[in-house]
Amino acid sequence: MVTTILSDDVINAKELRDNLKFWFDKAERNPVSVRSGNKRLVLLNRQVARGMYLLNHYAPMVIRFCQERVFSANKSTIFPWIEHLNEEEIAEFRDELLLKLDSAAREDKWADFEEMLEDWKATAEVNSNPEIAKALLAEEDPSTYVRSKN
Repeated sequence: MVTTILSDDVINAKELRDNLKFWFDKAERNPVSVRSGNKRLVLLNRQVARGMYLLNHYAPMVIRFCQERVFSANKSTIFPWIEHLNEEEIAEFRDELLLKLDSAAREDKWADFEEMLEDWKATAEVNSNPEIAKALLAEEDPSTYVRSKN
């Protein structure tokens, strides 16, 4: 089975030069391939290229993490900090990882995906240091708070 990734217009370098504005405007919406001799380049919207790059970066990591989970319950070379999460947290992380990757790829929400990774790493760091966990969970005396000037 052949999957078509780019069903774009293919033009030569002269056509690009002669109608630069037209092809740049078109490339903003859809990829445009430019052929010059044996070279084939693509004019592509930067945001689309960014999404493709990030998906290419994160998808293999997520796949390898899921494969690791088959062989080791709480060890990961991809996300080594999961050793500080309990089994329930690791399962929750895996589920959220898959959902956020899907959402990022379909809806271009890569900031949400990266924030989720940072949040889980921070949770693992807190779990790894009982003093930090104790400080974060400590009851504070409201009389020591500083009043805002609002």
